[in-house]
Parts: sequence; structure tokens; C-alpha cells
Amino acid sequence: MNCLFVRSVVLTIFSLGACTVIPAQERDLLIGASLPLTGPNAAAGQEGLAVANAVFESVNKAGGIHGRRIVLKALDDGFNPQTAAANARRLSEDKVLALFNCWGTSSCSAMMPVVNEQKVAMIAGIAGGGIMQADPGRYAFNVRPTTEHEIRRMVSQMTTVGQRNIAVVYQADGFGQGGLISARSALSKAGIKPSRELALEADAVNAGAVIAELRKAEANGVILIASPAPTVKLISQARQTGMATPFYNLAAQANQKVVADLGKHTQGAIFTTLVPSPWRIQLPVAKEYQQLYSAATGKIDYSYIGLEVFINATLLVEGLRGAGRDPSRQSLIAALETMEKKTYGGMSVK
Repeated sequence: MNCLFVRSVVLTIFSLGACTVIPAQERDLLIGASLPLTGPNAAAGQEGLAVANAVFESVNKAGGIHGRRIVLKALDDGFNPQTAAANARRLSEDKVLALFNCWGTSSCSAMMPVVNEQKVAMIAGIAGGGIMQADPGRYAFNVRPTTEHEIRRMVSQMTTVGQRNIAVVYQADGFGQGGLISARSALSKAGIKPSRELALEADAVNAGAVIAELRKAEANGVILIASPAPTVKLISQARQTGMATPFYNLAAQANQKVVADLGKHTQGAIFTTLVPSPWRIQLPVAKEYQQLYSAATGKIDYSYIGLEVFINATLLVEGLRGAGRDPSRQSLIAALETMEKKTYGGMSVK
């Protein structure tokens, strides 16, 4: 099982000086990614792509990896698992060295059979469950902890502040069902039985009915396992009815688009975080993330998901550095497997 567990790393970029001039296609280090650049999670996918490109371009400007540029070939999957799997096959057949940052439990799970067949590393997927976490094999390198780990931390916080009448709202699909199983396990370990388990449609068309059930249950805390659009719709509608119950959300929703869409309804919306605060610029990793992202995009819309992708990208860079002057899929995998512990503020990766 290959697992990289994050806590915090400082990326040092340096120039290697002159290198042998060879054709660009041979020189480039091609990395593949299937991301939701359109569809319901487009804003998060586009943010992640911008961050990854900022990291890789900064390395390229400093001389690359052993004189070779990192080139990220990103394909849009629209947050559709079947498209993500097809993209993984296409990218693998294009001879990418690795796949980077699949997005979402369902999409990452759909890509894993291709990953194992093609023997290509899948590095740092944005997924807390599914095959990539439960049975990663040799080729999946997980940085993100499991969904159950996230929810256990939620439950710990909830019980600390006296919230034990806890309901679970989950998206009515494979992603949500997996999250429900994780929530049941986390709550069981705390000696709590959910007061309600409520399915929320992906378009949140039944948000009103869900809110009515939460009111009947008199829940004083809600674990919400849903994609950005239904998350925003449910919380906003609940607040419009005067419902003040806190909603606890997974880290995958901790991006600027969700915050912006919630607008005045952000109070009581709580998100787990997997990385240090991206605004703590006294931490070298947060400062470098801000500097590279702003220099590349002209934006200052920093976020936890942005910093997570930044850390993931720096780990890939470190793996490429250790893969040798003529890297292959196998040498990159070996470099990742033997990578020394990295530290990022209060986090570690090993």
C-alpha cells in the first residue's frame, strides 16, 4: 500500500545550469491529469489546475528537472467517472510519466483499473474514499486522509461542544453512499447513532424535504456529504427558513467558489481542513503558495484546496527530482516509495 500522509513541506527551487539541447518532446516530462474543468465542480477543478500550473512553471523557469520542463496535460472530465476513466486511458497511452490529482471519489475510483493495468502512478488524488483509499495497490500515492478520518475529527469537535444529536445528509450517489458508511463508522466509534440519515439529490431538488426532517429531528449538528452545488443550495435554504444548526462539510468543499456562493449564509458552515491555513504567511509553505499563485494568476483568492494542490504538486516535483536524469514510470514510482519525510508547518508527508 502506497500512502503519503501530509503535514507540511518547503519546496526549494534551484537551477541546474546548462543542459544538453535535445528535442522538446523528448526533453519534456509529461504529466497527465483528468479534472472537472466544466460541470458541477468546475470552479474547484480550474482552481486546482491553476495552482498546479503555477508550481510547474516556476520549476521550469528555474531550469526544470535536470534541464527538462514539466508539462501538464489536463483533460476535462466534467466530474463524470466514465469520462475520467477514458481520460486516464488516453493519457496513459500518450506515455505520461504519471497521473496527478484525480478529482472526486467516484472519478478516482473509475480511473484506478486503468492505473493498475498501465502501471502508472496516480499521485495525490482529491479523494477520501473508494478504491484509491481502500485498496490502493502499488500505483496510488495517497496524500489526502480518508473520509472517515475527516469525519472522526468532525465528530470529535461536535462532541467537545456538546453536539450529540447528529444527523447525516449524504448525496444520493456512490460518493454520498461511501461517505454515509464512513460517517456511520465514525459516529459508532463515538457511541452515537445518527438521529437521521437523509439522502440529498445531486440537484438538491429535495432540499426542502431534507430540511423539514432535520427540524423534526431537532439535530444540533449536521454532517453534510455533498458536492458544491447541493451543499450551497441546502445550507442556503436552511438559513432562509431560520435554521441555525451547524453544517459540517468535507475539506473538498473548502474552496472560494463555495464560500462565494454561500454569501451571507457562511455562518455555521464548518469545513474540515487537511493542510495549514493558506493565510498563515509565517509558514513558508503558505507564503510560497501565495507568491507563486498570485504571480501566475494575478489573483489573491487563496483557499485550503488551493494549498492542498500546491503541496501535492511540490511532492510530485520532489519525486521527479529523485527519478533520475532519464525518468521512467518505474523510476518515479521508486523515488516516491523511498521519499524522505517532508514537513509543511504542522503537517508531515511520509
